[in-house]
Amino acid sequence: MHGHHYFHDEKPLKPDPRLLRRMFAYARPYRGALLLALILTMLVASLQLAQPYILKIVIDDYILGPGELSELTRLAITFFIVYSVGLALYYLQFNLLMRTGQRIINDIRRDVFAHLQELPLSYMDHNPAGRMITRVTNDAETLSEMYTGFLVDLFRDLFILTGIIVVMLQLHTPLALLTFTFIPLVCVAIIIYRRKAQPAFRELRRQLARLNTFAAENIAGIRVIQAFLQENNRFNRFAGINEEHFQANLLELKIFAVFRPAMDLLRSLALAMLLWFGGASVLAGAIPFGVLFAFINYVEQFFRPLNDISERFSIFQSALASAERIFQLLDEPKEGETVPGKKPLHKIRGDIDFERVWFAYEDEEWVLQDVSLQIKAGEKVAIAGPTGAGKTSLVNLLNRFYTANRGSIRLDGLEIGELDRQELRRQVGIVQQDIFLFNATVRENITLNAVNLSKDELEAVTRSAGSYSFIQELPQKLDTPVGERGFTLSTGQRQLLALTRILVFNPAVFILDEATAHLDAHTEEMLQQSMARAMHGRTSIIIAHRLSTLKMADRILFLRQGKLTQLDNFEHLLEELQL
Repeated sequence: MHGHHYFHDEKPLKPDPRLLRRMFAYARPYRGALLLALILTMLVASLQLAQPYILKIVIDDYILGPGELSELTRLAITFFIVYSVGLALYYLQFNLLMRTGQRIINDIRRDVFAHLQELPLSYMDHNPAGRMITRVTNDAETLSEMYTGFLVDLFRDLFILTGIIVVMLQLHTPLALLTFTFIPLVCVAIIIYRRKAQPAFRELRRQLARLNTFAAENIAGIRVIQAFLQENNRFNRFAGINEEHFQANLLELKIFAVFRPAMDLLRSLALAMLLWFGGASVLAGAIPFGVLFAFINYVEQFFRPLNDISERFSIFQSALASAERIFQLLDEPKEGETVPGKKPLHKIRGDIDFERVWFAYEDEEWVLQDVSLQIKAGEKVAIAGPTGAGKTSLVNLLNRFYTANRGSIRLDGLEIGELDRQELRRQVGIVQQDIFLFNATVRENITLNAVNLSKDELEAVTRSAGSYSFIQELPQKLDTPVGERGFTLSTGQRQLLALTRILVFNPAVFILDEATAHLDAHTEEMLQQSMARAMHGRTSIIIAHRLSTLKMADRILFLRQGKLTQLDNFEHLLEELQL
């Protein structure tokens, strides 16, 4: 596994206008709620700005001035109301914003998952499952922070900064201008921080992706790890990746640890200058004390959004990286779209015709070369041959999981490319070599919750498939959970369930990509009988690994290095296999 195939975070991300437009498209249905949140934010900020101003009036006009006690009480109550209303509005705004953010994530996740289900298998072959799971979970989460933690907060911060500048200039212009002399220093500090933080932040994302991929792979392969006593070896490799992630995290924290105190230092300088110059002016009687007190409050408020800028920047970077990855996935072309006007399939006889078919997964590395094959309706054809000869590829083409590079494949004389893909797959049943069972009950695994069968119908199907007796022995019969990927069942039982599933869906063409598992004689005999029943009256293609299965076929074909030859009889096959 080469790390560089898996991570897209390595190039610096510029806010691409098209990317931003697509991000905002998801927020469009909720623009009313976002606008309301923005208005509430402005109100909260205005009430925040009003507080030091009320204190300034209290000090100058009442504490140090000739004010009346009743007026002072009124102002104290006003201050309390302003503060309380600010808190209440903040609660409403925060609630509204978070709910909207979660709704947006919900939409993005639904779109990504729906799209994932329609991607061609060739895409799945080249992308690890861990990466696609990250798109649906983490990336969607990160993107939501863009709408909630970045956009509205950015407006609030800009509004507060502008408001403070305006109010300070109103209060006392010379003192305001003196205070603003530290703003260029703040800008320089932010620019330096961004330059240092960007590469550190990207490296941290890359290391996190490596950590996730390695952990996911380890959990999936735990049986192999334990069987080959690789626990220490894998742990040491994990420890190495974990250490690199730790170092990347540490670097980001160090940069942040310098930035925060630097901003605090600048704030202290601004306050010291205010106290020195403003204090002297108060003593000289040039400035009322309340104005200086308000200024000190406003400088404190001024630095709060600036300190948050570093955090906002990280959120924005994460969101851009996640958006890029999500939209990259959403732009992957789906399996040839189902076009209206595709021929529907009515009752299928099951004539199959491969004519001069060539196929390669990668350019020109031919898996099938010039394969021609005619199978009549109801005929049973076995395909034998060494591993990697292209046997499974042949049936994958018939199901349109992949498309042939050249040549044509017809079902009942109709070109399969012109048929509705879902209709075609409904008619071509396949028992795959690696039988997949969902973490659900036996019943759900047989019907896939898509076919409603009565109790009697289900019993008839399970008896016909030969799975009835073992299902009856399970603790909860049809309602027994099979565990993740069906690991609680034996290989033979999994194959019987897969055959039962085929009979439930009742396709016209039956493909058996037979697993190479070694079964005991009793289970094998049951499977043979079940397969014979499943094939009865159906066009059947058997990719055979066991000689006993080959005997069930009307014809045997031999596939080697992508070329197909017909064998006259069973003895002929034994000669081929000994070559």
